[in-house]
Amino acid sequence: MTGADRGLGFAVVKELLKNDFCVFAGKFMSDYTLLEELQKEEPNLHLVELDVQNPEHMKAAAEEIERISGKLDLLVSNAAIMSVRTEKPSDIIDGNRGLDLPLLVRFFMTNSYAAPLLVDTLLPLLRKGEMKRLFFTSSEISSVRLQRRNGGMRYGMTKTALNLGVRMMYNTLRPEGFTFRLYQPGWMKHQFPDGSLAESAIVDPADSAKEAVRQMLEDRMDEDRLVLVDYLGRELSF
Repeated sequence: MTGADRGLGFAVVKELLKNDFCVFAGKFMSDYTLLEELQKEEPNLHLVELDVQNPEHMKAAAEEIERISGKLDLLVSNAAIMSVRTEKPSDIIDGNRGLDLPLLVRFFMTNSYAAPLLVDTLLPLLRKGEMKRLFFTSSEISSVRLQRRNGGMRYGMTKTALNLGVRMMYNTLRPEGFTFRLYQPGWMKHQFPDGSLAESAIVDPADSAKEAVRQMLEDRMDEDRLVLVDYLGRELSF
């Protein structure tokens, strides 16, 4: 899975290990060592260097999975950039501050295009798997119908693009028996390098991860319908 260093990704890793999965966790953030500490206790946890903006990292991860497991049952695409610190806002249209195009490109690569690129790289392994399930972390901000904000343009645009990419992958791979999950994890508390959580926001990543893994592992009656479901189990417009 990608984006496993902290927050939802790290909590999902722990939940999957509880369910006896062999987990390949993408390691990206050098200032977080939560995965390394967990690995000391979990022989079924394998760390792979995985910057989703680097196709060579994806190829290396595929080779490692092939070497250890020979197949992949479940792909969790979770890596994303939500915000960055800049001297002034650069994703609001007001004619004065200017939009940061290089930063927008970085957001698109991480939040949107990395997901289909990763699926394409790992598809031979996924075709050998039994579950054939693809899970993508999206957001309520991705909904064109529900969008009411004027800020956070980069994040909103790139999550909407992710949804479209997932739809197109669904159109291609569903006939092969692949099943898809689009998940809205809620406004989660930020996790710091020591594992503690910020007071702001409302959702504990561990709680959202439990619901995410439930959706990952349970079959649905309507697998022939692509839906966006949130951390409370509600279907959202997208």
